[in-house]
Formats: sequence, C-alpha cells, structure tokens
Amino acid sequence: METLKLFDAELTVMQYLWENGSVQAAQVAEYMLEQHGWKKSTTYIVLKRLEGKGAVRRAEPKYQVVALVSRQQVQQAETSSLLDKMFGGSFTSLFANFLDSDMVSDRTLDELQALIDEKKKEK
Repeated sequence: METLKLFDAELTVMQYLWENGSVQAAQVAEYMLEQHGWKKSTTYIVLKRLEGKGAVRRAEPKYQVVALVSRQQVQQAETSSLLDKMFGGSFTSLFANFLDSDMVSDRTLDELQALIDEKKKEK
C-alpha cells in the first residue's frame, strides 16, 4: 500500500466510518454537524479528498460511503511517518523517548514486557 497521509479532519471522518461501517454521506455530514459543528459542505469536501486519496469510496444509492483502508493500515502509516520524521527511522529511539516520559507506569512496563516476550516466542 502506498503511504497514506491523512490530516486531522480526514481522520475524524475515517474514525466515524470505521465505527459505523458503510453509511450515507448525508449521515456523515449530520454527525459531523452535531459533534464538531461542521457545515455539510465541509464534510463533503473532506469526503471528496478521502476519495481522491483512495481511502473511501462513494457510490449510489444515495452516496453510500465505505472505508477502503483499515484503521490498522492508517495507524501503521502514521507510525512509520512519525518514526521517520521525529526519530530518523529508529524504533529504539522512539521507544527510549517513550520510556523516558512521565507516561510510563509500572503496569505499562509490565504490559510492554509481556508484548516483547510474546513477540520473541513467535520468532
């Protein structure tokens, strides 16, 4: 898959689609108005951009919108972009930075260790 860069507004729409599946464009616009105060035209512009990027497909009847990329695909693309942009492609540097932050509790460390142990068993 080609690298897919989504901006915040596009991610907002994608999250709605991932949670709700195939929906009418009007439903997306209604939700975005209620939750984010977007005008209908704003939502339709974002949908058009997502369609241009190959992230969604809009089709009849009544402009059904369906996500063509998964949340995991976008997460992987975003993680890869962050890794390259902020840490020179070094996962070790990213991880070390995370460990040095105040966000790491003992529980988090235990969970991370369990993930590492499981990954080692797979190899």
